[in-house]
Amino acid sequence: MNEAIFENFKNYLRNEGLKYTSERRLILTEVLKRRDHFDADELAAEMRTEGLKVSRATVYRTLDILHEIGVVNKATLGHKHQHYENMVGRQHHDHLVCLHCDKVIEFVDEEIEKRQEEVCKSLGFEMKRHSLQIFGYCSHCIPLVKDNKIN
Repeated sequence: MNEAIFENFKNYLRNEGLKYTSERRLILTEVLKRRDHFDADELAAEMRTEGLKVSRATVYRTLDILHEIGVVNKATLGHKHQHYENMVGRQHHDHLVCLHCDKVIEFVDEEIEKRQEEVCKSLGFEMKRHSLQIFGYCSHCIPLVKDNKIN
């Protein structure tokens, strides 16, 4: 399966007039190992810590390319910068984001998915991709909100 992902990546780069470099290969390899939500700076720092030489700019550009070809999902998750997650072998899902502890809970709801498709169809809109994020408080933080320990 990973061989097909690398081939798709190479083909995309070639079609866009971009080079398939060792840096980009390393970034894709590292992304495919991940099962968490991460940001580009975090990925670049971890790769450098592991002794892998990658530039921050190439990490950002490569993550954008991986998003375009569907390898990663990109979302803000309540922060002011993008977070990514490896989507290879995973189905589409949405997120609940705790405003206090930043916990991210993934969920799938077929009724929500169906309703979004119906809305697009009724408005003559062709959906390419979407992201649903619901912000609030997780079960651990709700008592703190009720006790006025957080806002």
